[in-house]
Amino acid sequence: MNNKTNNPKHISEILREIARNPQTDFEKIIAQLPCMQKLLENQNDDISLESWIDGQIVMQTLHISPRTLQTLRTNGILPFSRIGNKIYYRKQDIIKILTNNYVMNKIKNYERK
Repeated sequence: MNNKTNNPKHISEILREIARNPQTDFEKIIAQLPCMQKLLENQNDDISLESWIDGQIVMQTLHISPRTLQTLRTNGILPFSRIGNKIYYRKQDIIKILTNNYVMNKIKNYERK
């Protein structure tokens, strides 16, 4: 008997199966929801260890101090994972924060002299 058959599936795995191969009319409707499409797009986000970086790399990349990084964690702005005394961050979360805080200002009266 296969071990995979005995282990219960995680809900995200079930939803991905429905999104990939809907069988019933209900599953076909559910598979069209934007959240299901997003689930398929992000299916490998947490699997790869390469998608996690430590605090030192975050500080060097963003040119921020340890205190600023701590403030981002404390205020719930930057999610993290702690193993012992080591803290790790997902690259995707850092990119999301940068994207969400992106500001593009128009240069007013640029042609004025």
